[in-house]
Amino acid sequence: MWQALPGRDLVAESLALAGRPGLWMPLSLDPGRTLVALVGLTAPTILLLLTMDSGKSERALILPGLAALGLASLVLGAGQLISARQALNWFPGGNPHQLYGSFANHNSSGLFLVIALCAAIAIPTPARPARQVIKLATCLLLAMGVLLTQSRSSIMLLILPAIQWLLALARHQSFNRTRRTAILAAAMTIALAGFAVVAMNNARLSQAFDRFDSLHDARGLIWQDSLIAIGRYWPIGSGMGTFDEVFQIDESIENVNRHRAGRAHNDLLELVLESGLAGAILCLGWIAYAGRLTIPLLRDNEDRVTAPAVILIAILLQSFIDYPLRNQAILCIAASMIALIASESKRIRMK
Repeated sequence: MWQALPGRDLVAESLALAGRPGLWMPLSLDPGRTLVALVGLTAPTILLLLTMDSGKSERALILPGLAALGLASLVLGAGQLISARQALNWFPGGNPHQLYGSFANHNSSGLFLVIALCAAIAIPTPARPARQVIKLATCLLLAMGVLLTQSRSSIMLLILPAIQWLLALARHQSFNRTRRTAILAAAMTIALAGFAVVAMNNARLSQAFDRFDSLHDARGLIWQDSLIAIGRYWPIGSGMGTFDEVFQIDESIENVNRHRAGRAHNDLLELVLESGLAGAILCLGWIAYAGRLTIPLLRDNEDRVTAPAVILIAILLQSFIDYPLRNQAILCIAASMIALIASESKRIRMK
């Protein structure tokens, strides 16, 4: 039965050549990698349960905490840029012109700063002008940090916190519709003009925008080969965490270069390759669950849900061209945001 499973024929042939014909193995083609993937669920599962079980005052600290961590990562990344990654460099290699902060991947760093920006926007606007200025400065710094990562996907995701901020401003009850419209238009014009002026006069930011001149990279080729690999192991999958071990079999010769793909650079494709139909159903189930909880709350103008929902959307969108949920920090944040939405939904139902 094991040898008849999709994609196991090559393993069976290898075992036969090694003098072990008829031997069966676990469902995963690399049990060690799958065990690592299982252990990787420990932290997000704990955070999911703790957040669900925490009180309202404790949950209120999560978003400000994320904003503070975003600033800390930005400060760390600034030190790396100033020293051309000769100091405060936690991981070897990397581009000295890109901001990494506490991450090894500039895409993950950019996404984390987008998340921190969404969290900062969600912090209740204080009445004192000085604190309003501090909040605005924090948001601008985090947005600037996203640009400094030079992550194209993260820069594109800046549209999400912009929409979140505009929605929050539009909900302000003290403004009539005409005044809100004028404020939104003026704010957008000033913000875009400010970013344009700064970018034109800053070499690092200019490099970030220059990366959009060439949108062709190896991702499309990796996706093509990943789809072929999915067909080989469908509908069982090759086992969680095994992508890098099995992808080489179906990687086209014309796409091979001096670098290993390592990842599918598409979390959804990688998930389906590794876990087959079961993983696809589970993924869609999580999306449906989060959507079912979020949409009614957004219709009721529950501001506390907007930031977690936007953060989850940002993670999902980057998952189409990268692998944010393979990062423990981002995975833990996603678990916390789902728990925040579920807790808020439960609170509304109990009213």
